[in-house]
Amino acid sequence: MKTGISTLVLTMAWALLSNPVGAQAPAALSGKSIRVVVPQTTGGASDALARVMAQEIGKRWNAPVVVENRAGAGGVIGSDLVAKSAPDGSTWLMSYSGTHSINPALYKSMPFDTLKDLAPIGSLATLPFVLVISPKLPVNNLGEFIAYAKANPGRINLASSGNGSVAHLLAEMLASAAGVKITHIPYKGVAPALTDVIGGQVQGIFASAPSIMGHVKSGAVRALAASATKRAPALAEVPTFGEAGYPALAIDSWFAFFVPSGTPAALREQIHTEINKVLQDKEVAARFAGQGADPMITTLDAFNRIVVSDMDKWGKAVRDSGAKID
Repeated sequence: MKTGISTLVLTMAWALLSNPVGAQAPAALSGKSIRVVVPQTTGGASDALARVMAQEIGKRWNAPVVVENRAGAGGVIGSDLVAKSAPDGSTWLMSYSGTHSINPALYKSMPFDTLKDLAPIGSLATLPFVLVISPKLPVNNLGEFIAYAKANPGRINLASSGNGSVAHLLAEMLASAAGVKITHIPYKGVAPALTDVIGGQVQGIFASAPSIMGHVKSGAVRALAASATKRAPALAEVPTFGEAGYPALAIDSWFAFFVPSGTPAALREQIHTEINKVLQDKEVAARFAGQGADPMITTLDAFNRIVVSDMDKWGKAVRDSGAKID
């Protein structure tokens, strides 16, 4: 469908069998469907994690949950849709640190204020962005990759899902930290970029763990290092950039749900409590782990501080890179 809507309608019979004892939607949401807006295309980390949570929330609340992909303008279109939706708790934004923290610095103007118009209802997970390269490149690890880049200035092209994306900024940060010249090649999404990495048209890309997991396991791409503070169990053989000697790239990327800031605080807390219960489920944790993700359970106040801190950090990365959209 053109809107990219996938409705997870859970029947009463199935819900009665699988709904956890005592689990129910907040009273304000009783009888309502939940709309989860993903401001990226299907197949990426945001989409994958949103669908896991949509299924579990729908199961717990015996309610239909709709996952709607509204990609465009680096996440601005989908985020704006949610920011301007009714503040009744029924429309959620699936955001991540890239969209949320980078866009305010990347765009001269946006149709909404990220901090003032959107409020978190729950952090979900952290997961790494992994530098993967074409097997056609004659290197086997990050040290060899840096040495090759230094010996072949201007020969390394790194793709990204777009100008100013996490992938773009991580490539710029690596080039700066390692003292090498890397050419950035922006694509309209991670899928076509990965296709060209696999084919050898570009040498590599920073991509989220769910995007590259299957390609790494099949040998279609070679994983060199992960931007994270610790190794992902699903990619246990891939070192972090910190381990490889580049602590500036030891960054955890978070994923979280947001709602319009006018949503009553009490309702936001109720939803947050339910989200945290889902994240504590062992089966959910296992499904996250299969995507290279680690559940992120925080209080809303603590997560708000992380959001503000990351906006400062990524804002500096944008300014240092010189990336601009408008």
